[in-house]
Amino acid sequence: MKFQCEACERLIPLESFRMEGGGLVVSCQRCGAESRARASLPLSVSPALSGEGSGSTQSSVEDATASVPPLPARASTPALRVVRGSAVPVTLDDEALFTPPPGHCPKCVSPRREVDTSCAQCGLVYANFMAEEHKPSDDLMGAWRSLAEHWEEWEAHDRLLTLAMGRGELASAGRLYRVRLARAPDDAVAHRAREEVVRRATLVVPTEVESSEVSPGKRRLRAAAIAALSLVVLVLFTFIIQRVRLLFFSDLP
Repeated sequence: MKFQCEACERLIPLESFRMEGGGLVVSCQRCGAESRARASLPLSVSPALSGEGSGSTQSSVEDATASVPPLPARASTPALRVVRGSAVPVTLDDEALFTPPPGHCPKCVSPRREVDTSCAQCGLVYANFMAEEHKPSDDLMGAWRSLAEHWEEWEAHDRLLTLAMGRGELASAGRLYRVRLARAPDDAVAHRAREEVVRRATLVVPTEVESSEVSPGKRRLRAAAIAALSLVVLVLFTFIIQRVRLLFFSDLP
């Protein structure tokens, strides 16, 4: 279950909450604001009494009710709106699936103004934009069209992200989800998928570490190479010493 924060208007999972003053208080994990939902007041049901004691009982109940002090008035708080991830209609034509709506950058899908000539987010000069350079591969486009028909199935989103990650097109998949959010800002599934794209993009792929154990054959080969190198160095050192001696003694009278 998710709720929409009244402060930042984001869809947040219902994780942190408490009961206060007979109402539910939910804290937003993004902005820290608190939203309140008042509990419905229970209806007082008085049992049906028969006989002469009914009048006295009713008067005693009224006296007890009058003796209870009224609760202090509390400041009005916005009602808590809970969003259960209802399905958002998905348009299946290619223009809606792959092209950002008007008023958005064609590259990064961030909001733009009509007077702007370049994007403040990605630096794109709108006059130089070429759609072919940012077009996904045919496999990813086909998977995205198929996903649009099964939008509420998270397994389908997971398969598409796995395909994009394997083909090195995770950035293209993220752009497609931004296009979807530009057309349907309240789509909870698209929000979740975009967060999954960011999570997968920040994964650190461990490098393969060589085994510390060396086979006996490699050890013998390494020892032989070190011995041969040492012998060559020793021969060169001896030759240099002899040449120095010859030069030194040849200069003496």
